[in-house]
Amino acid sequence: MSSQVKTEPPPDECRTKTLPKRAKTRLLSPALAATAVKVGGQDSSVEKYPSIVQMEHRDGTYLDRWRFLCGAVLFSERTVISAAHCVTSPEDGDVMPHNIRIRAGSSKYEKGGYFVSVRSYKIHPDYDVKSSNADIALLMLWLPLPMTNVTKPACIAPSGLELPDNLAVQVAGWGETNFLGLSEVLQAVTVYTVNRDECSRRYDSIPENIICARILNGGGKNACEGDSGGSLYMDHMLVGIVSWRPENCAELPAGYTKVSAFTDWIKSNAI
Repeated sequence: MSSQVKTEPPPDECRTKTLPKRAKTRLLSPALAATAVKVGGQDSSVEKYPSIVQMEHRDGTYLDRWRFLCGAVLFSERTVISAAHCVTSPEDGDVMPHNIRIRAGSSKYEKGGYFVSVRSYKIHPDYDVKSSNADIALLMLWLPLPMTNVTKPACIAPSGLELPDNLAVQVAGWGETNFLGLSEVLQAVTVYTVNRDECSRRYDSIPENIICARILNGGGKNACEGDSGGSLYMDHMLVGIVSWRPENCAELPAGYTKVSAFTDWIKSNAI
């Protein structure tokens, strides 16, 4: 892969869009939310979300297979954004960089596209596993990814951006569908931001740098297992990274690391 490949800068309109008006429909309580029908959302593609990639790791078996680990988002030709908990945990310790690779340019789960090995990664120094504070990491690649119609860097939220309540945003990833396991095709679904006080009441307390979002009027769609590290977009601007979800992920709000709280850190540490 040639080192002469240049990153296409994100479009200017991504950084200058005004926030849409908040949704007028009121959020339903969990008790009124509909039973989940399709958890992960609707089939989508990397043509529509060219910044989303798959993070894979060696499974540690004698077959030495590469398996899906988390979703991730392309920031530059050699830097990928994901969740810190995808590369470190109290139980398993840190995943070694040489055991991680990025699959880009494919909508299919563990199929197609092309690979680049991870050289190193940086976890935000304020990351706290218990509270999910600062659940964000940068993965640096050995070689640059070519910029094509299916691999483009994300436009990230400007520092300090605050989203209004009930704002329509899109989650993309390879999450569960119908509770039967991970989807074979990239999924996307529209969810709505949740008032911070309401979210805190449901979960006791949440860090300041977490966005809560959920379905608006039932329907059983939200970020579920397998979407960790994936993306929350507002009109293709990256505003969140999937951090955590409740056990009942189809009806309760999920938590997303607020990208605008870490924009300066991302820019100063990316390559």
